[in-house]
Amino acid sequence: MTLYRFDQGSVPAALIGGVAMLVCAANTQAWQARVSDMTASVPEWSYSGERGPSHWAEISASYSGCGSGRLQSPVPIETAAAQFRPCTPLRFRYRSSSLHLVNDGTALRLGYDRGSYLVIDGLSYELVELRFHVPGEHAIDGRIADGEIELIHGNNRGDIAILSVPLEAGNRVNQTLRRILDKAPLAAGKTAYARNIGVNAVFLLPARRSYFRYDGSMTRPPCQEGVHRYVMETPLEIAASDLARLAQITSANARPLQPLGARRVERLCASSDD
Repeated sequence: MTLYRFDQGSVPAALIGGVAMLVCAANTQAWQARVSDMTASVPEWSYSGERGPSHWAEISASYSGCGSGRLQSPVPIETAAAQFRPCTPLRFRYRSSSLHLVNDGTALRLGYDRGSYLVIDGLSYELVELRFHVPGEHAIDGRIADGEIELIHGNNRGDIAILSVPLEAGNRVNQTLRRILDKAPLAAGKTAYARNIGVNAVFLLPARRSYFRYDGSMTRPPCQEGVHRYVMETPLEIAASDLARLAQITSANARPLQPLGARRVERLCASSDD
């Protein structure tokens, strides 16, 4: 075997830069694949029946954490029991994204263009996907919201941060959500892409930005743990008709509540008198 050794000065700068870009791209693809694959294939698990949440751990060895994990999500949140913390605001650096939708038979999913970030405690997490659930997944003071949006973020350090926005059926039309629903594929395994239609996730956030924080997991197989979970305290009001449209797309797709155990839930950016 012949080994070749190059002095740094003899290697063209363009080649060095090209190799660096390839390594960076590979790292980006690695963490994005871990957080969001955005494929339209219908998964082998379900939200009901013999392949429902109580059986996820039996379907595949890679799903074992769904049954044996101790930091699983979603969880019940009690405001009175949450540890009050001084405000550490969630900073949203979101840009508009082209409309890239997937109906994988378990959720309506919106893939997000590169370049939008959630910043907290000085760390940035890139927004890669939104997932829509009906009903909601988390319970706050014993009440599960009518729906919930998961905004899924990650970075090349392997960190995952998920912001959950509860949805409340009412009379107010959210134009961003309606734009998504108007293009949403109704059949499982189908996709929709509209490059000329833009959506900005900042318009899917409630005006009041107080939130809860705890250590949790993804709420679908393989239920990986080590996820930074943030749950908005105030729900986003949407039209009742739009909630019904969401429910029609994938039926009920919320994972049952998981034991909180000894985990601590923190409450941030809320008045101590609330």
